[in-house]
Amino acid sequence: MKRRQEGMTIVEVCTVICIAGVVVAAFVPTFVRHLRTSKIAEAAQMLEEMHRVAAVYYAARHEVGSSRQAHCLPQAAGPSPAATSSSAVDVDFGAPTTPGAATWTALGFQPTQPLRYRYTFAPSQVGCDLHAERGHPLLVMRAEGDLDGDGARSTFERNASVDAEGNLVRTDILFVRNRVE
Repeated sequence: MKRRQEGMTIVEVCTVICIAGVVVAAFVPTFVRHLRTSKIAEAAQMLEEMHRVAAVYYAARHEVGSSRQAHCLPQAAGPSPAATSSSAVDVDFGAPTTPGAATWTALGFQPTQPLRYRYTFAPSQVGCDLHAERGHPLLVMRAEGDLDGDGARSTFERNASVDAEGNLVRTDILFVRNRVE
């Protein structure tokens, strides 16, 4: 009796398919979770960058009339861009059509990566020689996004206040509403 030497038996084919199914079943949820987490991470990273540039601006001396003053914050800005996007888009925060372009330019806030969220810079006081009351934020920074395009927004918010040394410091709490909508 001659035995066929080429190809695979049905048992071998089923074994390969089962192994491939197990690998796919383990990989796909992990990939989707990683993809969603990377989209959400943008908001926290950009709020951290916004705080960094605001703290530098607050500490610097600015020409006001004929004197140089510190502890300044510019006008509110945003939300910028005006609309959120489910896919990442490049945004020029210094463009004249961008809400609050003068403030974004003064702060030096210009993200280099494409964005899915829109950002708001909202100081409780504007001008120089600012000092927040204890327990009250001097600045609120916000990111809003609609990652799946259903109209429901994820909101990330971070506050900043002034410490005892007169520095603009962010709170350790990142407020989140509808993280993944």
